[in-house]
Amino acid sequence: MTTNTPGAGEGTPSPDPAKALLQRVGRELRPLLWALAGVQALAGGLLIALAWLLAGALNDVVIHGQQPEGQTLAWVAGLGLTRALALGAGAWLAGQLGARAGLALRRRLVGTALPAGEAAFLVVEGVEAVEPFFARYWPASVQAVLLPFAVLAVVVPLDGISAAVLAVTAPLIPLFMVLIGDRAGRLNVAQWAAMTRLSAYFLDVVRALPVLRAFGAVAAEATRLGQGAQEWRDVTVRVLRVAFLSSLVLEFLATLGIALVAVFIGFRLFWGEMGYERGLFLLLLAPEFYAPLRQLGAHYHARMEALAAAQRLDAPPRDLSPSAAEPSRPPRTQGARIEMQGVRFRHPGGGGVEDLSLVLEPGSLTVVVGPSGAGKSTLLGLLRGRLSPQAGQILVEGRPLEGERDRPMWVPQQPHLFAGSLEDVLRLGGPDASPAALVEALRLAAAEEVVAAKAGGGWPTGWARAASGFRGARSVGWRWRAPF
Repeated sequence: MTTNTPGAGEGTPSPDPAKALLQRVGRELRPLLWALAGVQALAGGLLIALAWLLAGALNDVVIHGQQPEGQTLAWVAGLGLTRALALGAGAWLAGQLGARAGLALRRRLVGTALPAGEAAFLVVEGVEAVEPFFARYWPASVQAVLLPFAVLAVVVPLDGISAAVLAVTAPLIPLFMVLIGDRAGRLNVAQWAAMTRLSAYFLDVVRALPVLRAFGAVAAEATRLGQGAQEWRDVTVRVLRVAFLSSLVLEFLATLGIALVAVFIGFRLFWGEMGYERGLFLLLLAPEFYAPLRQLGAHYHARMEALAAAQRLDAPPRDLSPSAAEPSRPPRTQGARIEMQGVRFRHPGGGGVEDLSLVLEPGSLTVVVGPSGAGKSTLLGLLRGRLSPQAGQILVEGRPLEGERDRPMWVPQQPHLFAGSLEDVLRLGGPDASPAALVEALRLAAAEEVVAAKAGGGWPTGWARAASGFRGARSVGWRWRAPF
């Protein structure tokens, strides 16, 4: 088996599955987004008009000592009320974007095959992490395009120096957002991985509490839970550290830009090169020019968190329609040869496998070892069909891996024993299996002695016992592995 570290290897990178998922959901919400853009454009235009009227009214009061005209005050009140209504409509549309995106993602999760712990976590926490992307980041990104360009278009004919300051300092904010966001994105992926593992493991432990208490293993599992919680706590603190640093940088750049505009306007007012009304109008517009960019930076972490959550939410859906049923084939009675050829899969935040090739022969035992992040979980996800290769192929007996029949059997940490006798459960994998084959299956599962002791009899009387009676025995005779 050959593996390369993330970033090694060549080839054209495949589309990011997390971004692709968000784009698919976004296409369903496009009418709402266009409506939101129209409302925000209206609010931006009203803001510029209000700033112009306020600058004129203050100029009359401060410079000329005149009372503002009643018509001017009426215009200010009317425009202010209209803008408030537009902002309220924009907030409602943004909320609808988030709610409908969450509904679309939950519907998608209904048709996916996920472990119970992970599914329960993703339906609640995972979807709620994606909703702010549509409810906050999307509206902020639209406003960051519309309002700064509108303000700049108004400032350019009035004062070239102020326009130059705005045009030079504005690109620095998204530039630093991208630089800091790259680090924040990797940390968010690590945080979500730790949180998902902790959630799934906690559900496993809660389900197994009676067995753990019976065999005195509660303390050991509590220690493992503590280790998982500490891992999540550490990565969360690192995420918060980067978030505070990014906020500091964004506020500094925005404040610097406003201060430069104010200084240049102040000098020219002092030298008599600019009128008070025009200078005040420019000063009122400067903070509004940077406000959408600051909001975009403040909500940029929502984008990073949404991408990390979408990576987990991007589970392949199951087609449950009758037309999707596979043709009936007899079950395999022997192992199959599995081959991976040049398989590549990269996660959005980094990590995965690159140019992975291996051969798993029937009856062989393969142990996957490596440090955290080496790609062990990615390899198992590819073999299970949980992940689809971005390059290369997976072959089962020389044919591409496709359909539920071809996927390797996956034994989870807590195997479920269905209702019925032990014989009924064993025959799920081979209805026509002989008693000798059933005994051999138990031997291969290291459960032969435990079942013999619990059954209280041989074939067939002891095997007619309900399978639920063996659930407590599997912690002794069956191999059990903790997720950490």
